[in-house]
Amino acid sequence: MAITDKIYVKNHRQLVSQLETSFPKSAFSGATLDILFQGEGLAKLDDATQDRVLDFAEDFLDCDCESNPHCGCPQRKFVRYLLELREQGLGPDAIVDVMGEEYMLYAYPGDILSFLDGSIRTLEAAENLADVDDNPEKAQELRELRENLAR
Repeated sequence: MAITDKIYVKNHRQLVSQLETSFPKSAFSGATLDILFQGEGLAKLDDATQDRVLDFAEDFLDCDCESNPHCGCPQRKFVRYLLELREQGLGPDAIVDVMGEEYMLYAYPGDILSFLDGSIRTLEAAENLADVDDNPEKAQELRELRENLAR
């Protein structure tokens, strides 16, 4: 299961009530993305919530794909966001806190930790493949990325 399947909308019941429509708790489910992408009813949200929803839409739903927001770009951008937070030195608990403050999203810190661990292992495997393929430059690049995430 992808990490984006484990990212949830914070204050879900409040949003459902304000928007007067039902949608899944999962932030990256198709129905949730449709509501955020289309923007219908966002004027019903209080100002602080509206700002965070719009920030989410601008940061993750903005792409030129024909099938946007169902193209996979929002999920890839969010994964990149999580990795960037880790590269800044944030641990799983702090990453969850930042997601909540910036976008009204939450996840379980254990899920974030598992995602980060899997990312490090994937980079380690790619680094080993680059070594086997006699590509020391790529191996060094991957080693540096891995070390940035592992610290």
